[in-house]
Amino acid sequence: MRRPLSTGLITNEGFINALNQNLDLKDLRAVFRYVFAGLNDHVVVYPTENHYYFQFPSPGGTVCGSLGLYAHDRDQGVLTFGYVEKDDRLQPKNVAFRGNGCDLTAKEGVIVKKVHDFLYNVTFEGRTVAFQLNDLGLAPPHKAKLLEDEVFVGPSYDESGLRFFLFFNKTQSHLYWILNEDVYVPERFDAYAKDIVIGRRTQFAFYLDDVNSRKILIGAEATHVINNTWFDGPFDHMPDNYVYTGQIETKKYIEASYPEAKGRIDKYGYFLGRRGARVPVANYRVYYDKAEFRLVDACRVSTHSPSEFYTCITQQVYNPPNPDPKP
Repeated sequence: MRRPLSTGLITNEGFINALNQNLDLKDLRAVFRYVFAGLNDHVVVYPTENHYYFQFPSPGGTVCGSLGLYAHDRDQGVLTFGYVEKDDRLQPKNVAFRGNGCDLTAKEGVIVKKVHDFLYNVTFEGRTVAFQLNDLGLAPPHKAKLLEDEVFVGPSYDESGLRFFLFFNKTQSHLYWILNEDVYVPERFDAYAKDIVIGRRTQFAFYLDDVNSRKILIGAEATHVINNTWFDGPFDHMPDNYVYTGQIETKKYIEASYPEAKGRIDKYGYFLGRRGARVPVANYRVYYDKAEFRLVDACRVSTHSPSEFYTCITQQVYNPPNPDPKP
């Protein structure tokens, strides 16, 4: 019988049933079997890095993970699978999580078959699930205006549920993220300052560029970044599917914005010889305190053109606090 379409409804019944599965998280194949059995016959992979994210409760907290159909290796029959058990607290870096991950191929009994550029069938133990990749289209922004020295690189769909446009500033050789407001935005914004708003759900911070009718991403909340939640920012959700189809290129913009990556990455921005590691296009601040957004006023004083200002407020900043010194 075909499973119902996913609505996002969370029930206590389902929560308790999942808790009582007594699933051995050390057994990767058992966890994959559990996840795969819970999928609909046809699923939509919204995030543009092509991760299909999932969560389920466990006795130790929540198991978070993803199935990945990466543009660079899915045609070689690779499905990436990974998961980790977390609790809801801010975790220090030295905490040992329970989890596992690997690339699954025909050798492990997982068959990945391309139907077309945006549809792949995955078969495991006699059952096939169709994975619909996200074809956002390449229409340029309608509401948000581009400066003469800005280039629209491509669209992004973040796992937070927000959509973005990736812009490149030719004068400053700098990438930054613009909220896509040509579509419904599933977020409520609270004003922090006259020109800064913060998402109530995602905690993303945006500069209100009213002159150009756009919101520029300037911050992601540190707790989400440290814990690698669905609200850690769009840094990895590049428009890979359109690089795959040959309709756009991102490598030249990444190398211009990150000169140290030149000659060291593939066409998607993954480091050569470092499987799974890509250039994080995180041109925003990982913030611990909203007072950090005083940087906007400082940038306003220190810059002399709009392009300089936008580059200043979208610098990639991540300064984790030092751990408490031992007594």
